[in-house]
Amino acid sequence: MILQITALAVLLVLSACFSATETAYTSLSAPQLRQISREHGKRGRLVKKLAENPDRLLTTILLGNNLVNIAASALATSLTISLLGSKMIGATTGILTLIILIFAELTPKRIAIARNVPLSLISAWPVWILSTILRPVIFLISGFSSLISRFFIRGETRKVSFEALLHMMSAAEEEGLVENYETEMVKSVFRLNDVSVQAIMTHRTNVFSLDKNMTLEDAAEKISAEGFSRIPVYEKEPENIVGIVLSNDVTAKLLHEEGSLRLADIMHEPIFIPSNRKLHELFYLLKQEMLNISIILDEYGGLAGIVTREDIIEEILGELYDENEDQGIDRIQKTGKSSWRVTGDTTLHQFTDTFELAMPETEYAETIAGYIVEQLDRIPTEGDSLDIGRYHLEIEKTEKNRILSIIVTVPAKTEKK
Repeated sequence: MILQITALAVLLVLSACFSATETAYTSLSAPQLRQISREHGKRGRLVKKLAENPDRLLTTILLGNNLVNIAASALATSLTISLLGSKMIGATTGILTLIILIFAELTPKRIAIARNVPLSLISAWPVWILSTILRPVIFLISGFSSLISRFFIRGETRKVSFEALLHMMSAAEEEGLVENYETEMVKSVFRLNDVSVQAIMTHRTNVFSLDKNMTLEDAAEKISAEGFSRIPVYEKEPENIVGIVLSNDVTAKLLHEEGSLRLADIMHEPIFIPSNRKLHELFYLLKQEMLNISIILDEYGGLAGIVTREDIIEEILGELYDENEDQGIDRIQKTGKSSWRVTGDTTLHQFTDTFELAMPETEYAETIAGYIVEQLDRIPTEGDSLDIGRYHLEIEKTEKNRILSIIVTVPAKTEKK
């Protein structure tokens, strides 16, 4: 009698071990598997090997779990008949089911979720040995299961999407593992592949440039007033950029009393980039070159604007200002309880992130100003408006047919309560 009760207890413990092992392995993430493999030697590599072969792993665990549960049920039935009679079999089955559910399923799985790494390491060799012993049975069961599964599963099912990565970052932020600004930086890094240089460039109408025939003495005063370290140089007209001058070179020549030289004598060959190139491509190119500035060309080969390496870094980290630079205004400023002022050059992804909007796909627009023009399908004027989701957008200020700023409001009737 005591032997049978002990055997039943052992079977319940084994059932709990199988349940915990299953959850421990299935809850391991890809980064955890790589870390285990690197830090825990042969046993860690075995854990990774088992996790990467889910058919063998799960079949072994489920086969073992079902065998011990069936054995426990049979043993409990035998004990009930010998002690209480056959009339109590139903009650014993109900009690045993409740015990298995609490002590051999729910509780072990809760523990395994919290301690998946140590539990997977402890169970690695036992699971491997058991899978080797039961290999013929596992092969048959897995074969039948795969044959049936083909009718319900099509294509690849284990893909990591960009959205899944962002959800992981959001979950980590909620758990306090990362800060909000770190999450935003990660999002910005991923978006470098999707954002074109046109979205962040300084538009040609705002580009400070100098004539290549200007002397260094004449140019020095203008350069000092503007405070730029790299200045585009043009020939005949501002949109025909032919070089880049460094303010340090101008200063060095002046110190050597060579102020009569022209900018053309010291300028560098510029880097020309089409406006549809992505930010990650430009960033890689600037890393290879000595210049940290690129000239952006439109589809007709004319000047569209300029982008510096600092512009790309600011796309990740936010606006950066040095000690000689006046701090600008944020692209999105809260002006009231339900209103914001947004600059026209705010990128679409920054706008949608801030206001949590799912905007319709757009083929050409990179900024909120471009999106509004695309929706209006005409030259914008101050006072023009449109609605996006629950937000009302009204053009506040324009200049030379360009949208400088808009006011975003939430109409009272649609405000969240």
